[in-house]
Amino acid sequence: MGQYWRIMNIDNEESTGGLGKLEEFFWYSSRIISYLKTPPYDYYINISLLMLSQICREDPTSIILSLPNELLLAIVEELLEEYLDLICFSLTCSCIWDVTEQVRYRSLYTRLKTSSWAGGRIILLGDYAGALPKGLLTDAEKKQFELHGHDDDDLGALLYYYADEKFERPPANISLFTDKRIQANRILRKELLGYSHCEPFSLWIWLWGDFTPSRSPQDRWIVRNLTKQEYVIKTRSRNLTQVLYCLIGCSDDPSVSMRGGELLIHGAWAGDRIDITLVSFHKREHEDESGWTDITAGVKKTLEELAAREMREFEF
Repeated sequence: MGQYWRIMNIDNEESTGGLGKLEEFFWYSSRIISYLKTPPYDYYINISLLMLSQICREDPTSIILSLPNELLLAIVEELLEEYLDLICFSLTCSCIWDVTEQVRYRSLYTRLKTSSWAGGRIILLGDYAGALPKGLLTDAEKKQFELHGHDDDDLGALLYYYADEKFERPPANISLFTDKRIQANRILRKELLGYSHCEPFSLWIWLWGDFTPSRSPQDRWIVRNLTKQEYVIKTRSRNLTQVLYCLIGCSDDPSVSMRGGELLIHGAWAGDRIDITLVSFHKREHEDESGWTDITAGVKKTLEELAAREMREFEF
């Protein structure tokens, strides 16, 4: 008959909900990829006093820009962890908007990380699952998820059904208008609403994109296992979903209603910390890649074999 599956992020206590049987979703795209893409910002560009002084001289009549550059810089840096406050400060005038660009990206990264799955413990769990990957859950998490005291061979199915009842769906709306301070302040809400319909402010207020990094034709996507320091490299974003699925499956039962599905039930990355980014970003973060292992060839072989068994056209 085949078992049912769901993808979950253990750290966020979030789940996609039931995906159905493996054959019903495996070969199709999924929002899971956008959840796992690491929100980008340029790690090497920081706001500087030189930038402040160059921009501030353009509008010497502005009261706020009459403040010493060091004080402006201190204000901007102080607001880094408060995205709403930083946006409101940035909207003071066009010069301040330009000045805060890099700090806004850093603050945006922090905000998006709170709703992102990038770097979380990710698992595609079947409802026939037995034991979970060793070390996936701490004793405290087993107690929290009502698994404490049960046999190890029962934990997979128990976690599946616990997530069905208790885990939340990933947030669909993280715009500034969901902030309680905005909802409670009619004047502020009206001001932001006015800006929200104007470029370039709308994206920073609505936060409705997946913030996919722009890339050069030479750049490539990389699916990373941050736990094992392994990765798979893809030239195109197409089929990233299948790359992920063939690595994170977890079940002890091979009845998956899909030819070759037995290759997927013991995913080598099930429960590990995973993200998706660009090779250029990865190289910035890890100049020394000696500890990382490229498993692209093995994943490509597995997916091509699955496609052949399913009599599907597939281009890695």
